[in-house]
Amino acid sequence: MRETQAQQQTATTVEKNRGRLETRTVTTTTATIDEQYLDWPGAQQLIRLERHTVEKGQTRRSTTYAITSLPRATADAAFLLKHLRGRWHIENRCFYVLDTVLGDDASRSRTGHAARALNGIRLATLNLARRLAQTVGALCREHALKPNLLMNRLRIFKN
Repeated sequence: MRETQAQQQTATTVEKNRGRLETRTVTTTTATIDEQYLDWPGAQQLIRLERHTVEKGQTRRSTTYAITSLPRATADAAFLLKHLRGRWHIENRCFYVLDTVLGDDASRSRTGHAARALNGIRLATLNLARRLAQTVGALCREHALKPNLLMNRLRIFKN
């Protein structure tokens, strides 16, 4: 992390994983946080995340911008870089399981009450599996063979 100006900070990480080399650079600034330039209540810092990825000889570059209400004293550029990367942990931990194990994207129910009800059941399944420290697949197989166990765990009725 280096201080590039009085109001600006930069942090960079380089990661080689799954056959690709990815460089991420976060630049934060507090220079333009005032009502003259930005009408966003509570804004403390502006963030620019630049990604440079090399995979199989192909190069991709992307730039993302964000606003945070965290002050520089609480969240410097290195902290924000780590936090922005950690967002994918949530994506992979929740949505990936919903899509691949529970078939959320393959569901033909897209609108109305059925879609919401099925989504609620999938999320409840995911939460129950985490509470019981089981995989979602193992939980579904176990309860498919023992529906009374599921009813007991959900406290719907007791044997």
